[in-house]
Amino acid sequence: TFTNKAAGEMKERLNKLLGGRVGGLQIGTFHSICARLLRREGDHTTYGHDFNIFDTDDQMTVIRQAVREASIDTKKFSPDRLRYAISSAKNDLITPADYTPLDYFGEMVGRVYPRYQAALQDNNAMDFDDLLMQMVLLLRNNAEVRQKYERRVVHLLVDEFQDTNTAQYALVGLLGNPQNNIFVVGDEDQAIYGFRGAD
Repeated sequence: TFTNKAAGEMKERLNKLLGGRVGGLQIGTFHSICARLLRREGDHTTYGHDFNIFDTDDQMTVIRQAVREASIDTKKFSPDRLRYAISSAKNDLITPADYTPLDYFGEMVGRVYPRYQAALQDNNAMDFDDLLMQMVLLLRNNAEVRQKYERRVVHLLVDEFQDTNTAQYALVGLLGNPQNNIFVVGDEDQAIYGFRGAD
């Protein structure tokens, strides 16, 4: 689900259906579950257990600073457009080190993205896209953590699957291994998050 309200409603329904015995079920949005797991696994990240989560206003403050440092003309390249491009890169699991510009605008993104990410880390902060990307990277790069969740996640249900992006799709695959007990519900005619990278 994409909203905390929808996740809350799902929790409430399950509570009623199971008579309050939800046991070890993890219920939430991709972002809330990733935030919870990243805090739990803080010893295995550079962020620790109590990182900050920057909202859009916080992000824009950091982006504007990075744009100033990179001496980019904001009349030609708006900070909001640069933020969107960085968000798209993260949703495609492209880190600043792996980012390859394809055109002049991409070169501007390539100048801002590492500065932006460094500023987030200086503040021990992640943006919403980092929650997904950092969880994928943790599971991919840390066998101990990955195996822990491979044992723990027996069944995985994803609602509104038509609105998943590359990072979310990778998470489903990583969390669903090795049992591969993945159940998804979606309707491609109701896809509404293409502008956020859902494909």
